Amino acid sequence: MSLNPDFLQVKGSQIVNGRGEVIQLRGFCLGGWMNMENFITGYPGHESGQRMAVAHVLGEDRARFFFERFLHYFVMEDDLHFIKGLGCNVVRIPFNYRHFESDGRPFEYKPEGFVLLDRVIGWARARQLYVILDLHAVQGWQNPGWHSDNASRQAHFWGQKGFEDRAVALWEELARRYRHEPFVAGYNVMNEPVTSDIAWLNRFYRRATDAIRVIDVNHILFLEGNVWSQQFDQLDPPFDSNTVYSSHNYVEPGLEDVEYPGKINDEFYDRERLEREYLERAGFMRRYGVPNWVGEFGCIYAGDTTDDFRLHVMADMIDIIETQGHHWTIWTYKDIGKMGIVCLDPESEWMRRTRPVRQTKTALRCDSWIERQKGEIDQLIQQIVASARLAAPDQSVNWEGLRESLSGAVHDGVFAQALLPAFAEQFQGMSENDIDRMMQSFAFQNCVQRDELAQLLKTKLDQWPSASHENK
Repeated sequence: MSLNPDFLQVKGSQIVNGRGEVIQLRGFCLGGWMNMENFITGYPGHESGQRMAVAHVLGEDRARFFFERFLHYFVMEDDLHFIKGLGCNVVRIPFNYRHFESDGRPFEYKPEGFVLLDRVIGWARARQLYVILDLHAVQGWQNPGWHSDNASRQAHFWGQKGFEDRAVALWEELARRYRHEPFVAGYNVMNEPVTSDIAWLNRFYRRATDAIRVIDVNHILFLEGNVWSQQFDQLDPPFDSNTVYSSHNYVEPGLEDVEYPGKINDEFYDRERLEREYLERAGFMRRYGVPNWVGEFGCIYAGDTTDDFRLHVMADMIDIIETQGHHWTIWTYKDIGKMGIVCLDPESEWMRRTRPVRQTKTALRCDSWIERQKGEIDQLIQQIVASARLAAPDQSVNWEGLRESLSGAVHDGVFAQALLPAFAEQFQGMSENDIDRMMQSFAFQNCVQRDELAQLLKTKLDQWPSASHENK
């Protein structure tokens, strides 16, 4: 172990620091910052498409300024101060590989991405907050989701040595830069992998681990399950003694507009059921006696009375995770009012300027994961599937899978891509002063807090010490 007492290490099923204190990681994901996500800030489609559309309208120079100002205001020192004040001790930073490397010049690393990380790590260190570095959008796309900056809806990373080489090399560069930083808790090697051939994922995890360990033996590695970090049964048994495994645990009553406890599609959900499902998903970690980190969980809030049910879900989930002695980070910290504890003021300039396109997005369900209410278009998609079944009644086809794929392609693909020019047009003619003023909408002092969630977290976090001396 490193001589620095603040370095974290795995010890059995726990995480400890250099003083032998057991550390329970509790905090937030800084989603939507170094990896922009559509429902978090309101744009349609995927990040690269948004960037290209804005550049087409504003030109390269002002577009560069546009996104630089967004990055500047979205996470500031005040944000870290607020998170620490809740009683948290960790933030997870999801990032897109494009901040560090371009496809046209692979293996050449941009300084700008490291400047952003260094700034937040410095603020975190000053407050004794740990940072988990999360490769959220991987070269070639590790899953079909928009949140991996993927417009194709196909994960091309798997089986492509060129993409794998670049991902491993990026982790080597990150390890070289942060191997001596005690307040980097560790490296979240890949967010939400989705592959039909688990051998590729096992191979990548071993290769990335071996490469990082040549450079950095101190930092924890965080490895996620397959299929959106939910399936662990085919992962190789733990092979590195300083590794934490990570599940993502979004639960139905936290996503659907329903009462809790209560029924969803004739299935009853209460704390007992949530706990049973949680323990099933954590079976790999419990079987091998390794730490479990719930890297993502959270609720979709509607801004009405049903939010009381969502808060009940959050209280139960936190209690379930804590009862097991596991670690957690809530998705997400800041957004335009969907899941964040800090939200943009609905009357801020960003929200007013983008409202027309956001309303169209909602009507077309371009963020179909976050906009759960189905409409006429979904009925038309169901009719297409029904027609296909009539045309091929004797064929072995996963019709429900086809419906889901078609729905995603229409809502999150075709419609979202079609709206990108309209989204960018909202910023036509803006000067740099105009852009800076608008982007101040994201600054902490101009945002509003979800007070009930903040109070819930303060109450829960006051119950648990940030470190225990039981192993000292």
